[in-house]
Order: sequence, then structure tokens, then C-alpha cells
Amino acid sequence: MKSDLLLFLAVLAALPATTYADFMQWSSSEIQLLYGSNFNEPFNPEGVNKFTITVTHAHGWAYGRNFFFMDTLFSTDGEPSQINLYGEAYSTFSLGKMLNKDLSFGIFKDFGVTGGVNLAENMDSSQSGFRAWLYGVTLDFNLPGFDYFNVDFLRQRITETEDIGTSWQITPVWKLPFQIAGTKWTFEGFADFIGKKANYASRQALAQPQLRLDVGDFFGNEDQLFLGIEYQYWHNKCGIKGLHDNVPQALLVWRF
Repeated sequence: MKSDLLLFLAVLAALPATTYADFMQWSSSEIQLLYGSNFNEPFNPEGVNKFTITVTHAHGWAYGRNFFFMDTLFSTDGEPSQINLYGEAYSTFSLGKMLNKDLSFGIFKDFGVTGGVNLAENMDSSQSGFRAWLYGVTLDFNLPGFDYFNVDFLRQRITETEDIGTSWQITPVWKLPFQIAGTKWTFEGFADFIGKKANYASRQALAQPQLRLDVGDFFGNEDQLFLGIEYQYWHNKCGIKGLHDNVPQALLVWRF
């Protein structure tokens, strides 16, 4: 139901700041503004232009870390004007933290257990949107130069718009900072590799890497304001064989 997503947002908004402050060890929040053209959509021969506002938040606590993001997507051309919401939330419980032991060896930094939910709604439709539930394990890698490099190995079950059973999903997530001629950059993002499910035609691959320049550093406000580009590659979009996205998007990020 659409009310599920609204309740999810309301609970996040209602949590007081002191609740977070009591257990957070670190936190990072962002607002991202993106614009891209020629997205391919199911059953639409036209290229669709979209403006997206993404809110993300991540934090660490005594037993692991939590992460969520919410996309608000505005179609500006190529289809009837509409607003879509898409959000994901995940909790990872660190075995190293729970056992109070250093489990690192070689390239491995830690091991975790992860659960999450994916929710989507078309705000101009009365029909219930997409629902997926995920659970599995996470490997944290210790790779030279990376702030983090994690890989989730998850089981995915889609329950709406119809219950189509389970499949698998592998998701690497990374952040690599670097400098060019004294300017500060990061290469970061994620990729989802998703198995075939029931009446979905094919396996999917979705990648959204970002290249960011820290423009705030030019004015003495490091790690707050970024300009860059995000590239969306989606193979067999929505599980539809032959439907692909290859879309560069302009990117503006404010971190707080």
C-alpha cells in the first residue's frame, strides 16, 4: 500500500535528534540534485527527461551501521508529468563489533549480517507500488586508497506489485578519494547485480557511479559542496530484456 511508504517516511522524520545522538558513532547526510535525459521506460518509445532529488543518510553505532536513501523523481519530458518516489533502507550488524573482536585478515576488514527493504510509489497512481525485502551477508574489504569497499550478498523477495518469489542480489558499494593538481575528488557509487525472477525476463545490472569534485574546498568548506556527474547504466531495466539505460546526469551535492 502507498501508506507503507508514507509511514516509513513519517517514522524517519519523527525520530528526535537526541535518539540518534545517543547511539551514533559517526553520521553522514546528503541532498543530491540530478538531471538527465533520454531515460528509457517500459512501454514508452520516447526518451524521458528526469529531475531527481535524493536524500541519503548513513550512520554507525555500537553494533553496526544503518543506511537509507529516498529519491523523488520528476518527469519533465517524454511522458505525462508525474512524480515517483523510490527508497531503500538497510541495517548491517557487524560481527566484529558484536563479538568485540578484530576479525580482519588480508583484504577482509569485517563481516556482517544485513537486512533491508526497497519501496517505490507513483504519486499520481492509486495502485500499490513496488516492494522488495532483502537479507543476507556483507563483506567489508580493506583495499588501499578506498574509504570503504563493501559487498552485499543478498536474497531478494518481491511481494508487490505481485508476489513473484525470491532471487539473489550482489551489491558492491565503494568510495575512492583522490587528488588532481591539488583539487579533491571522489569516485563513489554502487552496482546491483540481480538474478532472474519468475515472470521477469532476464537478470538485471544497475550501476550508478559518481565522479565528484569538492568545490567547497575552494572556499575553505571542505567536504560539504560537490559538483560532478553520475552515470546510470541499467541492463534489462525492470527485468525487461533489451530495455537499457545509458544516461549521464549532472550532479550537485550538499553534505551536512
